Amino acid sequence: MRILAIGAHGDDLEMFCGGTLARCAERGDRVFMCVVTDGRGRPKGELEQIIAIRKAEAEASAAVIGAQPVWMGLPDGGLWVDEPTRHLFVEIIRECQPDLIITHPADDYHPDHKTTSRLVMDAAQIARTANYPSRFPPHRAVVPVAFMEPERGIGFIPEEYVDVSSVWEKKLAMLDCHRSQLMPGTYDPAFTLPPPDQNLFHHYAAALGTFRGLAVNTRFAEGFRFWQAANRIVTHRLLP
Repeated sequence: MRILAIGAHGDDLEMFCGGTLARCAERGDRVFMCVVTDGRGRPKGELEQIIAIRKAEAEASAAVIGAQPVWMGLPDGGLWVDEPTRHLFVEIIRECQPDLIITHPADDYHPDHKTTSRLVMDAAQIARTANYPSRFPPHRAVVPVAFMEPERGIGFIPEEYVDVSSVWEKKLAMLDCHRSQLMPGTYDPAFTLPPPDQNLFHHYAAALGTFRGLAVNTRFAEGFRFWQAANRIVTHRLLP
């Protein structure tokens, strides 16, 4: 299978579906990890330097599980639903030819998350269109869209769960690649990650992963819902 995961920012995919992507890679899937925005929001620092750091972190994270990184580089905090931006999403879907897309739910907290979700849903349909101008052929397959957890899991009731206990250390290793996001102020190349018991990413992931795992009698799990729409529903499970 070909799995296209699309997150608004570097570290979104790792936090909310990193374990699932690791399991997909382990079963032999071709995994694409697409980061939509350039990460200029944090930490403080010279703009081009921060963007380059965030891109390198995303690439390092994808390498942990052997995924293919896809960097869109749109402005962090400046993502809009418009035709030129939708076109970029159509091109990525057509190029990757996914059997499953994973992205943010439509009612997440951050405008970039919500806009990414809307753009994915709109582009997934346009990607099917025969005469749409594109560098790539139409992607006519039935492609389900799975929504990963929103920020902190608020208001989210999963329909499907993935046991990620066996790949938990890989998920944490992916999160650790985004070390700049734990820096308290200006970018510091000498910054070292705090120990696990003081690492906010580890705490956050463990709290949410343990809670979802409780529902399905496993140590750690990730939850998903699916877009219920034409050309998106299949009769078999796609998640590992």
